[in-house]
This record gives sequence, structure tokens and C-alpha cells, in this order.
Amino acid sequence: MKKFALIGKPISHSQSPKLFKEAFPDRDMTYDLLERDTVEESVAELKANGYSGANVTSPFKESVMQFVTHPDETTKTLGATNLILFKSNRIYSYNTDYLAVRRMIREYANISQALVIGCGGAAKAAAMACKGEGLETLITNRTQKKAKDFAKHIGIKAISIAEAKLLLENSKGILAIYAIPEADGILSDTLKNTPSTGRITIIEANYKDPCLNPESGLKWLKYQAEESFKLFASHE
Repeated sequence: MKKFALIGKPISHSQSPKLFKEAFPDRDMTYDLLERDTVEESVAELKANGYSGANVTSPFKESVMQFVTHPDETTKTLGATNLILFKSNRIYSYNTDYLAVRRMIREYANISQALVIGCGGAAKAAAMACKGEGLETLITNRTQKKAKDFAKHIGIKAISIAEAKLLLENSKGILAIYAIPEADGILSDTLKNTPSTGRITIIEANYKDPCLNPESGLKWLKYQAEESFKLFASHE
């Protein structure tokens, strides 16, 4: 029997076990929630108890990379993963947030510019997905140096929060990706209070405590789960 899990903290609210059971109702596979204080404890438990792989959520998406021996190109570039697989003594990493956001972008027409708000694991994946889909991609973050360093790394542009606010208030058409775990994070008030009239399309990563577009958060969760399960199912 293959065993999979979710690691991160807090994760007691997670819908992943339910989605996993729906995806594999007749397969000899299990899915657990392993909530531990540190990424070191989490990875040690996965190894010690014979897990085949795991989804990875906040706050371990970046720190778990220290254990990865075989990153794919996306996770190598991002320095973040939300899925690891164990094969022999090797640990492979993938990023299904990246795959999910690319799928979501393809559902929207006539959008050529994207603003990613935040610079954590999900935000980085979203920014790379926007670039991969050919959008002019901007990123902003409370810690501007972090955004600038990442933007330079993947070839996009970082802007200040003040510049991002003006952009949202005056843009004639933009995709805003709110990739911050807090419902009241930077620019949330701007997105709530700026009349959209179709000018701003919002994708929100925060499905746990949504404040802007709950449906998009659930779709992001669903799409990344589907991509995860494809990788789990193909695991040998």
C-alpha cells in the first residue's frame, strides 16, 4: 500500500484528504495529515514511516527544498515546492501551484498583464506561471528586496506597494493574483474598494480565509490537487 500525506502547519483544516479519497476511491493508497513543528521533523517522519510522497504547504514550501536531491526545472528555479516524491534514496520535487495557475490563466481572455501580490512559495509559482503564459508580469511584496531579487531571478519586474496600488486603481485590464495567506494583507483593501467594472480579474490563493474571490481559491486548490494526484498515481 502506498502512503501519501500533507505536511505543513497548521493543516487541520485541509481538504486534501477528502479530495484524495474522491480521486482514488478504489486504489490501495492512503493520505494523512502530518502536522509537525518543523520541516525537519516532517521529512524525518515521512522517511521513517515509509511514505511515498507528500504535498507540502506553508510554511515549508521553501525550507523543504534542502532535502530535495532531484528538483524539476520549475522547483529548481523557484526554490520552492508543494510536492515531493521518494524513490529509493532520492527525493524529487514538483510544483503543482505553478501548473494550476497556468490552467487558470488559460481560462481568461484578453488579459495581457498580471500583478502578483506576495512573494512566498505560492506567489513565486504564480509569477512564474504568468510569465510562462506570456503575460507582462509584475510582483509586489511588503519586503521589497525579496520581490526585487526574485523578479531579477526569473526575468520579471518588481514594483513598490504604492506603485501597485496606483496600477490597480488605474489599469484598464489586469489579472491580480492575491497570494498572501492573510485575508487583510497588503492591497486587500484596494482590491475590495476599487470598482472593477471588469478591469480587474482576481485570483486568490487563500481558500482558507478568503476575502476577494473565494471561487478562485477553491479552483486553485482543485487544480493543484488534480495535478498532484496525477504525479502520485504515476509514482513507481
